[in-house]
Amino acid sequence: MGNLIRQAYEVGGRYQWAREAWRNSEESGASTIHFGIEEQAAASTGVLRRTIMDNGSGMAPDDLLVFLSSFGGGGKPIGVDGNFGQGFKSSVLPWNPYGVVVISYTDAEPDGYMVWIRREGDSYTFREWDVYDEEDGSYLGRQDVVPPYEDEDHGCHWGRVKPDWMTTGTIMVLLGASERSDTWTGDPDPARSESVDGLVRYLNGRLMDVPERQGKRVETTVVDLYRKGANASDRRENKDKTVQLPNGSSMVWRPRRVYGMRHYIPPTPLSGEVVVDEHGTIAEWFYVAEPNRPVGGTSDYIEQHPIVVVDYQGEAYHADHSKSRYRQFGITDEIKDRTWVILRPPVFSDSRPTEWGVLTQASRHILMAKGGAELPWDEWGDTFFEKFPEPLKHALESARAQSGSRSDGSMGKNLSRILDRLNSRFKASRVMSSTAGKILGVPAGAAVSGARSREKAGSGGGSAGGGKVDSTSKRILLPARAGSATGSTALMRGGYPAFQWEPFDSKEAKFLARYAQNETKDVDGVEHRGVVHLNSTHPVFQQEFNYWAENVWPKATNENVRHLVQRVYGEEAVAHVVHAQSLNGTLVARTETGEAVVIGRDDVGLLLTSQALTAALLGLVNVEQRILTQGGGLFGSRSNTQ
Repeated sequence: MGNLIRQAYEVGGRYQWAREAWRNSEESGASTIHFGIEEQAAASTGVLRRTIMDNGSGMAPDDLLVFLSSFGGGGKPIGVDGNFGQGFKSSVLPWNPYGVVVISYTDAEPDGYMVWIRREGDSYTFREWDVYDEEDGSYLGRQDVVPPYEDEDHGCHWGRVKPDWMTTGTIMVLLGASERSDTWTGDPDPARSESVDGLVRYLNGRLMDVPERQGKRVETTVVDLYRKGANASDRRENKDKTVQLPNGSSMVWRPRRVYGMRHYIPPTPLSGEVVVDEHGTIAEWFYVAEPNRPVGGTSDYIEQHPIVVVDYQGEAYHADHSKSRYRQFGITDEIKDRTWVILRPPVFSDSRPTEWGVLTQASRHILMAKGGAELPWDEWGDTFFEKFPEPLKHALESARAQSGSRSDGSMGKNLSRILDRLNSRFKASRVMSSTAGKILGVPAGAAVSGARSREKAGSGGGSAGGGKVDSTSKRILLPARAGSATGSTALMRGGYPAFQWEPFDSKEAKFLARYAQNETKDVDGVEHRGVVHLNSTHPVFQQEFNYWAENVWPKATNENVRHLVQRVYGEEAVAHVVHAQSLNGTLVARTETGEAVVIGRDDVGLLLTSQALTAALLGLVNVEQRILTQGGGLFGSRSNTQ
């Protein structure tokens, strides 16, 4: 059991013990959950031990042993959508080898009973006490479940740890590595770097919401400590408890409240829900407009900015504030810092084994989809983008209008002509969805049009065509024997994204370009899906701008030369994207057993990463020649400018 506990501890995350303790208390029916500090030992010995208390139903003496002695137990059902039977034991025992004391009170045992589990060698065992008859003093033997008692060695009476607000309930005292260990800040492992600030923010970020019980929110508090100073305010003196330590100093007990993540989303009329897959996964979104702060409450929230997060049984998983995550949903940089997205997929259950859903690993650290697959972020993002909420779209348009970005129609027209001429060479053999098809497959990406009307020339930071499509919409399929869709092979063409020059922030400054598939750009009234962003401040591009302006056409204005260089590089970047996308669904080979080897969406995604696009834009001789040719028509030949 010791090795199993250690393994589970290592794959768990920081503060996992707090999550497990809180969940156990909440499931016991508690209306108060208190992460406190044992005051008797603090006053008598100066040792600061973390306690976890609740006023739930408590555990009978025999249940205490079951709760702590079995790895797959705890008295609750074990299943993929419920308790895994690991939890508190595996997350707390490894960093409390000296022991964990558990004291519990029930209606049947109002005086309470306690157990003490600790590590001995590679295993865990209960401490045993010699027990004597209260009347005649005769020896009754050794027992591992006893009433709370006076413990001079550890500076407390275990029965007096119980607070006034508790009638029934459970108390856990974390003893750490020795009888003099401080445990109030959490796991001492330097790699985990736990602290009280981190604990409060973790709980506020892990719990989606603190539930209500009998009309009141379950009161969850975490006690923090600070040393009493000469300048302590009267307000703090009156509100908080002060404990005198043996060395003469004073520590102030400061309770900090836990509310859950939703508490920190400010009220906003700009909110809604989007169903993002066929299984009923809901994406709930909130946009907090200026001048309101995008995050409410205090700094006790785990992150001081909105996030994209998955809500699994009331807990937050895969919280992410990265640009790449937001861009999957078409939420661009202009509004991401004011937009919250909460995804609620169906929960996979043993009672519904044939239905799709998500479940958590035993460590309760990450989520996975049925069958062990990764969460379908691309599908969720694509569908959200296809159904992009109008209020959010208006917010994005307003943000872009305030940024003052402008378009140049000539770029789009020129690029459209170039790509129309080149794209015919890059038609790919694809499997397209068809009710009459005989090839089984799974969807590879977004729908494409079966036929296109003549495109309206685009414009913008740069455009690659686009235009209106007819209503005949099909979907690219990846051949798969277990696929649920049918299709047939066909030659298809794609549309063109736009391009846009801008300075990249420090996190992306190394790259020449990045591609945002789920982003739109309006150019001359035509909305283009997909934008290639080019880094206007990258040294490679800066050297290009300076070379052509200073060495080739010094008599032309710098702005006009830069405009030409940006247009040609933008066209080249879009051409890379178009050609890469055209490979999606392409049959490239067959294995020895006859199975199809197909370029899929993930393969194309690798070709469109910022790293791949940066490599593709380096050392382009053809681009240099196009700049020279087109610049000659605009500014005169190179020889005439010297």
